[in-house]
This record gives sequence, C-alpha cells and structure tokens, in this order.
Amino acid sequence: MKEAIRKTLILAAVAIPVGVCGCVAGAATGDMPPVIFGAVAIAGGLTLAVMVALATRKG
Repeated sequence: MKEAIRKTLILAAVAIPVGVCGCVAGAATGDMPPVIFGAVAIAGGLTLAVMVALATRKG
C-alpha cells in the first residue's frame, strides 16, 4: 500500500509542473490547446496530491 501511495505522489509531483509548463508554453505561443491540457494536468495533479494526503493521514 505504501508503495502505491509513494508512486501516486510522484505522479502528482510530475503532473503539476508539467501542467504549469504547458500553460506557460501555450500562453507564450498564443495557442489554447496547451493551456487547456496544462490546466487539466494541474487539476489532476492537485486531485492526486489531495488523495495522497488523505490516504496518509492518521485518524
């Protein structure tokens, strides 16, 4: 279980900066698809990060 949580955290940590880079690249070139895909990647990464935080908390 801990291995799955660790790998999910790594995926979230990669997805968020990739999404930011996509948004910046799309804004710099004036294209909308990279901005949209970047926003989706950021939202997905944040969702995964929240799920990892909830999975690892002790309660």
